[in-house]
Amino acid sequence: MGIYTEKRDQLIEKINGLEKRIASDTAKKKTLEDKLKEVSRLAMAEEYNCKPRELDEIITSEHQLLEKLRASGLSDEELLKLVGGGNTDNEKSDTTDLAADFGQQMSFTDKANPYED
Repeated sequence: MGIYTEKRDQLIEKINGLEKRIASDTAKKKTLEDKLKEVSRLAMAEEYNCKPRELDEIITSEHQLLEKLRASGLSDEELLKLVGGGNTDNEKSDTTDLAADFGQQMSFTDKANPYED
């Protein structure tokens, strides 16, 4: 009976050690995630050539504007169309077949075939 009691105590000790390590690793992970967030924010400020505080103000004002537009009844799809984003299929279809849109090649003459006399 003593063998199993000793084995049980060893397993409990290992479990407690792992729980402490998990808690320590979780704290380290959170610290690294916070540093990553800050570095990402600084990188974005650098990309937009502004100070981090200015970036916060820009993001806040754009978010407020977006919420006002949504409150006025615009859908996200309509908002994307307003800023020129959205469906890539629509963007491609705007310039796919100019000949079909205009019927013939553009010319300085009124003739359908500019090479005929």
